[in-house]
Amino acid sequence: MKKLATALILPLFLSSCANSPESDLVKLNNRTACCSDLKSITFVAQQPKQLTYFDLEKQPVRLFNEAKSPFIAIKKPHNSRFAQVFSHANGAFIQTATLVYPQLLILDKSKQVIKHLKPYEAWEYGLPTTLDLDGNLYYKTQFTLPEEAKYLIFYTDSSLNNKKATINWRSQVGGSEYRHLTLTSFAKIGIKLL
Repeated sequence: MKKLATALILPLFLSSCANSPESDLVKLNNRTACCSDLKSITFVAQQPKQLTYFDLEKQPVRLFNEAKSPFIAIKKPHNSRFAQVFSHANGAFIQTATLVYPQLLILDKSKQVIKHLKPYEAWEYGLPTTLDLDGNLYYKTQFTLPEEAKYLIFYTDSSLNNKKATINWRSQVGGSEYRHLTLTSFAKIGIKLL
């Protein structure tokens, strides 16, 4: 019975620490950065109102403000005014979970930077998080896109790796409490353009 319990618990324990910020930073630093010129980036089309998921570990890496980051490059649909980003926590346990804090670089039609946006929440009050129907924790934010925006680059700030972020955790049984998650560079994120 003891061996069976160990066999069942060990995979859960290992999956909860598989994405440590330290190992993510080592992986990130070992990757070759591309696309120093923004005009050389290939931007993919995405349909409006369609939630698309990306694994940041499988995305190309570029230098942003002297720090490497995986990124997602999307051509903005014509009538989109907002970009929603869903950052899913890594790990099976809230105590050891990690989270990506998304940022957005907005480019015009000539691929010149218009704006650099960060989520609007103040960390000291806790990032608002939600549990989906399967019990997975995620953080959702929304960016307002300027009219002249044509290209979007979503990325993370790897200088934040291993820093703690306070979250306002809403449990499934009601109520909320403040918890701390560690920020990292790799996770699954969803993007929806509205």
